[in-house]
Amino acid sequence: MTPTLRQTLAAMPARQLNLLAMGVILIAATLVWTLAIRAPLANLRQQQVRLAALDATTAVTTTAPMPAAAPAALPAPTAPPSPPSSLDLIAAVSAGALDAGVTVARAVPGPERVVAGLRQQTLEIEASGGYGDILAWLDGIEVHQPAVGILRLDLRPGEDGLRRVVRLQLAAYSAEAKP
Repeated sequence: MTPTLRQTLAAMPARQLNLLAMGVILIAATLVWTLAIRAPLANLRQQQVRLAALDATTAVTTTAPMPAAAPAALPAPTAPPSPPSSLDLIAAVSAGALDAGVTVARAVPGPERVVAGLRQQTLEIEASGGYGDILAWLDGIEVHQPAVGILRLDLRPGEDGLRRVVRLQLAAYSAEAKP
């Protein structure tokens, strides 16, 4: 507070000082009402209207009789996609790499084991290519091989600086136990 403001307030009669204080409090209360209370109340009213409309549509749909579905209209349950064999997976991954412009240097089937009741067949792959090409290739693997997941991924710069070397471990999962 500046000394002149302090002197001016000290020189005011008590009645004027009280009126000034009440005016400041009234302005602050108006701001609080406008910003902190009025807007949420308006939003609450809008939400109540939406909820009432939703309740009305739900009541209409639940009271209307549902048409009887024909037994033949239900689709037959399908079995989950079976994972490809190691050689099929190597062929599919190599074909996807060729399409994406990635060079596969090595693809070796790993051990087969049971994890959480699922059969897991791993595949170690080493490949090289541009960063965008590798990204497109990995995206293609995830899209076209739904029973295959990427367990480990190691991406490093290549010797020429333009290409990247990627080492990854894929895992094909299946529910059936292999004898």
